[in-house]
Amino acid sequence: MLLCILGASLAGRLNTLWLYLKSVGWDVMLSPASRGPADIVATCHNSKWFIQVKASEGVPRLRCYEVKRLKELAENNNGLPVVSTFQPFRGGFNTGNYSILFYVLDSWKAIEPMKFMRHADHITSRSSASFS
Repeated sequence: MLLCILGASLAGRLNTLWLYLKSVGWDVMLSPASRGPADIVATCHNSKWFIQVKASEGVPRLRCYEVKRLKELAENNNGLPVVSTFQPFRGGFNTGNYSILFYVLDSWKAIEPMKFMRHADHITSRSSASFS
């Protein structure tokens, strides 16, 4: 399935990510006006991802307070802090113009929603999310 970037805006990227996660079986909620530490909360089985979305032509930047707030939110809600990047190179899920990649914030290990979902019965904590 090919999804297209709906716009260069944050709303367009969030909509694209929402469509992708929904299409592979996740329940997805967008943060109202992207005001919290997580732009998206995605759940599948017993897994909950708190996702901060970043887009960049180069290396995406996370501010110190963003990292701290996302980690605290995930920890307080028994979830996984995740950074999703939109970048103009191949890898991850390709939208045509950009690739969508997901990383566990604590370790910067790449994770894939479809692989994560297939192993969800065996995933009960953040430490078990280390495969890619």
